[in-house]
Amino acid sequence: MKLISPRIHAYLDYVIATILILFHWIFGYELKEVDSWVPMISGLFYITYSILTRFRNEHFGIISLQTHLILDLLLGIFLIVTPWLGEFSENPPFIQSILGVIIMIIAGMTKEKKYKEAGNEILE
Repeated sequence: MKLISPRIHAYLDYVIATILILFHWIFGYELKEVDSWVPMISGLFYITYSILTRFRNEHFGIISLQTHLILDLLLGIFLIVTPWLGEFSENPPFIQSILGVIIMIIAGMTKEKKYKEAGNEILE
């Protein structure tokens, strides 16, 4: 069921990317721990490809919405899996995993709009 418009998706991306970037401050992780750097770097990657996505006529429009949604799914999987890989501290891994699940749900519920290549006009 596709309920989220690309415009709302863009706003949600910026909110979640900000949470990922500020993850260690919000949840009290130490920056010396690897598990606080993974969300921060993921958040920077997330906000970068969100800025470069063609949601409407905004931003740079280098990445298509379909490619963006695929990257969302891959990032969600990465955030879900990484707390259980390698040497992580005793911080609860479920917080990062929940953010990964939220990213995947948002991607799965986003309406894909088709654009004309010339003028970026929306085709319904």
